[in-house]
Amino acid sequence: MSCTVRTKILVAVLVLAVVGAVFLWWRETSTAGTLGCYTAFVKADALPDAGGVQPVGCDQPHEFEAISILTTAGGEQRCRQEAESFLGGPWEQSRTVYALLRNTDQSSGELLCALAETAGTDGRTVGSVGSLKDGMRGDRRLAVTCLVSDKDGYFLYGECTESHAAEFVGVVPPGDDLDSACQQAAAKYLGLPDLQQRADLRAGSLSRENGLCVVTEAPDPSGAHDTLRASVKGLGTSPLPR
Repeated sequence: MSCTVRTKILVAVLVLAVVGAVFLWWRETSTAGTLGCYTAFVKADALPDAGGVQPVGCDQPHEFEAISILTTAGGEQRCRQEAESFLGGPWEQSRTVYALLRNTDQSSGELLCALAETAGTDGRTVGSVGSLKDGMRGDRRLAVTCLVSDKDGYFLYGECTESHAAEFVGVVPPGDDLDSACQQAAAKYLGLPDLQQRADLRAGSLSRENGLCVVTEAPDPSGAHDTLRASVKGLGTSPLPR
């Protein structure tokens, strides 16, 4: 076989491979009940069934991103594992929720493991443009950092360079006492042996699947809040960044 013929065969194989890959991508992102990004027909507080969403390109506004097809057996635990692998870091430290979209064909027994970016600790989803993949790697763009007070008693996710009331300091291992562990995590984050040296700061936790510890500004008698203007990491006994 001549070099020219071998070259033509190689080119043809490569073209077929590319076409096949494009077809698989199209099939996964354009059919309800498969992987890809979705937008809801009706805004809801919880993830709807697959029949309540429509597929869209991940470069367009969407609420949900289906990252894996699972079976009902052990689906939730597996979905969390898939979420951590997809994000590239601990799910509980991210600004996302994971949930299961049930296939409209109930007999299939399949579930879509989906991720959604949230606005704050109440779990309200926000529209995204682009994929959530690797959001906990590199610049960790989806990581929980500083938090802003919400009028309903929740926290909204914010940036440490903006006015905020609290800052994420660590995660309580399963089985540990939440209160004492968060006290220790906050003191370590501040660079102190304990938190008793800071009457202007408190340690607490967020209501998540695993206990996320935060350090918060102490209640102000005048009602002032969200007075912090920078991170308190390593602050020690220095004045608050107000």
